Amino acid sequence: MCILILLSFHLCVVSILPEKTDLSSPGHPSPSSVSPPVGHELISGLTQFLILLILRRGPLHGYELTSLLEPVYGRRLSPGTIYPLLQRMEHKEYLLSHNLLVAGRKRKTYLLTRLGRIALENALSALRRIVSGLSSDLSVDDPGFELLKSLAQYRILFILDQSPLHGYDLVDRLANFFGRKIALGTIYPSLYRLVEKQYIVSSSQFDGDRERKVYELTPLGREALRNAHKELLAIVDGKIFS
Repeated sequence: MCILILLSFHLCVVSILPEKTDLSSPGHPSPSSVSPPVGHELISGLTQFLILLILRRGPLHGYELTSLLEPVYGRRLSPGTIYPLLQRMEHKEYLLSHNLLVAGRKRKTYLLTRLGRIALENALSALRRIVSGLSSDLSVDDPGFELLKSLAQYRILFILDQSPLHGYDLVDRLANFFGRKIALGTIYPSLYRLVEKQYIVSSSQFDGDRERKVYELTPLGREALRNAHKELLAIVDGKIFS
């Protein structure tokens, strides 16, 4: 299966944007007008993780952060999205902020803390394992564990690429990813959204009078998985902002 071929870290990673392309020039649409590839939304919940990755290079203010994130998301994140996230990250002591005077204007600048660096390195290490088909090596109490919780849909597609599964079998396979036993009911919203996007299909199998749902990857789901996998590899290899 295609995903098994992708499990080596030595594969060529395609950057999110073409290198040295002037997106503001005629003939090139602006980042906000470029439609993201199928499957891009599977990594859309990694904003806090990406913020830490950016701030590892040095302190920035909020506008600079949203400018760097815009090509990744294909749109500019609104102040109502980015600033509450930054506030939560400060509350977790991953970030510190202080006010600087820039061109006569007071701007709040954010920098990475020691705990933020630990969380980032933990999440990067876990992500390397995840894209290699291994379970995350983080426990729920480790700094950075929560940064990757949004990858549940990606992980479901990854598992179903190997073979169709009943819901309970899928839960067992997902337990390693979350680092704890989870109930089938907790993944129903993710399964519903994946069916709605036509990334997976479900069918009924009967064991006597008992009906069991079997979930299977579609060709569109396989394409979404491939695209998301490339973007995650770009993050792991430090090329997401190249």
